[in-house]
Amino acid sequence: MITTATIFIPLLGAILVLLLRGDERLVRYAAIGVAAVPVLLALYIYFAFGDDLDAPALSQELTWIESLDIGYRVGLDGIGFGMFFLSALLTLIAVVASWDIRENLGFYFALLFLAEVGMLGVFASRDLVLFYVFFEITLIPMYLMVGIWGDENRRAAAIKFFIYTFLGSTAMLAGFLALGVLSGTFSIPELGEAGGLSRAAQIAIAVPVLFGLLIKVPAVPLHGWLLDVYVSSPVSTNVVLSGVLPKLGTFGILKIAIPLLPDGVEPFLPYLAVLGVINIIYGAFVAFLQPDLKALVAYSSIGTLGFILLGAASANAVGYNGAVFQQVAHGLYSALLFLLVGIIAARTGTRRISELGGLAARMPWAGGLLALGALAAMGLPGLAVFVSEFMSIMGGYTTYPVQGVLAALGIILSAMYLLYMLARVIFGPIREPAYEQIGDAGPVEMAAVVPLAALLLVLGFFPALLISVQRPAVEAVLAAIGGG
Repeated sequence: MITTATIFIPLLGAILVLLLRGDERLVRYAAIGVAAVPVLLALYIYFAFGDDLDAPALSQELTWIESLDIGYRVGLDGIGFGMFFLSALLTLIAVVASWDIRENLGFYFALLFLAEVGMLGVFASRDLVLFYVFFEITLIPMYLMVGIWGDENRRAAAIKFFIYTFLGSTAMLAGFLALGVLSGTFSIPELGEAGGLSRAAQIAIAVPVLFGLLIKVPAVPLHGWLLDVYVSSPVSTNVVLSGVLPKLGTFGILKIAIPLLPDGVEPFLPYLAVLGVINIIYGAFVAFLQPDLKALVAYSSIGTLGFILLGAASANAVGYNGAVFQQVAHGLYSALLFLLVGIIAARTGTRRISELGGLAARMPWAGGLLALGALAAMGLPGLAVFVSEFMSIMGGYTTYPVQGVLAALGIILSAMYLLYMLARVIFGPIREPAYEQIGDAGPVEMAAVVPLAALLLVLGFFPALLISVQRPAVEAVLAAIGGG
């Protein structure tokens, strides 16, 4: 029951903030209190069941459509737990970081909590139809959050997000329905044990499933929705858009596509590795050309997601563990950078890199944390992204040497544009006299960014805190598909 409680407590929170929405101060405190509960429950699960996430206490199964063996089946394993916890944490941070939301605050928090239900549900789903339902639950809230509270381009961005995501989820559902009907069950654990479909059937199913999931990642060239949505969104929406939403796609690849359709996905794994490398190199090159600091972070995010695809395609223990770890590491650093971009833009009134400079002198905390986030994004040793990217590259190199080498070169490209950005934004002389008067990040803003920076450091020095939890599930997947 604890897993179900964690998933649906935000739904109660959505109702509460709607009832309280006449008092903005009360709404904010209530939202923080509600958002903290799933975080505490996820921490309890980690400390109480971290060695055995398959414990019966974490699973629940109720029949929904008996004739098709569709049910409410939830549970946790090492592949999903890291993102389950991060979804709860980033929702709490998004509530704290909602300083840019002034109108209809209760409605905004209600949509955020509804999206959290979907995010938590995806990472705990053990039924294909339930996975799809939770996957879709995230769509409408995020569409409205971008479309109502975004910038002047918000409507076009929201529509583009809806069209791409709906197309992807529809393709994914078609594959899920075919897999469930042909197998006689939609239960993910039972499908993992069955393995009765022919290779041709699995390939036919894998095509729409992978297509739908890769749109969500997004993999280049299916990324057309990302820049407009990221740039147009409020800061607090960016936190979950960048930190969690892409992982609905990567998690589906790691947990569903590869384990349940091993013979169908196997022919596509080399191309998945190529897509990962394209993401890495394309993201780095295009980020270098961005005049807007927020756009630079968006393309950096595209690049770093490529390591997840490379690690997943490797189908070996090092690469697969790296891909699972990278989901969390990417979520931490991307959310951190988007928050810091929001803080800088709020103080200076601009996001244009050419108009910024010397901010370390006036914003030492924000500037220092921006430098930390950039160093994390380029994979500096001692930070979480280094661990996951190193494992993904090594695993990828073992299976696909050329892609592994190119991915490693992508890190050099990332370092070039990120160091260039830091040199222009943080260091050097102050370019605008008005910046002499700006203040540093305030207590509320620091409360949002410091936990992310701390976790990047903690997981960088102690990666076993997460790898020890995810390893049994990864080993089970690799045993099922014949990887090693």
